Amino acid sequence: MIRNVLFDWSGTLVNDLPAVWRATNYTFTQSGRPEMSLDQFRAEFSLPFDEFYERVTPGVPLEQLEEWYKHSFADEQKSIKPLPHAREFFDFCKSNGLRTFLLSTIHPDHYREQSARIAFDFDHAYVRVMDKRARIVEILAEQNLLADETVFIGDMQHDVETAHAGGIHSCAVLTGYNTREQLQLAEPELIVEHLGELKLLLEQSSLEWPVPVTANE
Repeated sequence: MIRNVLFDWSGTLVNDLPAVWRATNYTFTQSGRPEMSLDQFRAEFSLPFDEFYERVTPGVPLEQLEEWYKHSFADEQKSIKPLPHAREFFDFCKSNGLRTFLLSTIHPDHYREQSARIAFDFDHAYVRVMDKRARIVEILAEQNLLADETVFIGDMQHDVETAHAGGIHSCAVLTGYNTREQLQLAEPELIVEHLGELKLLLEQSSLEWPVPVTANE
């Protein structure tokens, strides 16, 4: 039975893709690189993001890139809103007594600003985790989470890889950065269109895992 849920933030609970894309393009412009279309960005962006920048903006110090990014993102993030079904799913978790955690690469300053407007009452929030795969086992031990009772929900290959690294269940959502084809390469246990679909599946299974393959809406 699922008793613990780890959430990614970007593309899982909030729709920040347009804001992140525009702010990233600003860093490209400042560093003399060509901008990416949204489709190009989704195809190229990967975590850990320091490795992404090293690949697409070689030779530019990460500290400088982050300074440019934060300058642009300060305004861009004002447009960020919760994704459809995110609030309902989170409330479903809480009403069923599930423990909820955030595991994200988001900068603490950005998380403070966004969470002040978009409040999710996590049991604990882990932010600025550059490589989630390297921290997951430590987090499970720190929070006394049993692997077979825990699922990590995210929108990127890195999130699925993190679940595999921790030996926990994995659910990929199609509301964020990676496409279905990209996510399938990481082999998640489950791919859903959105958190509303996952809520129906968990209701049908009475929180048992694995869940039914399809949700009967």
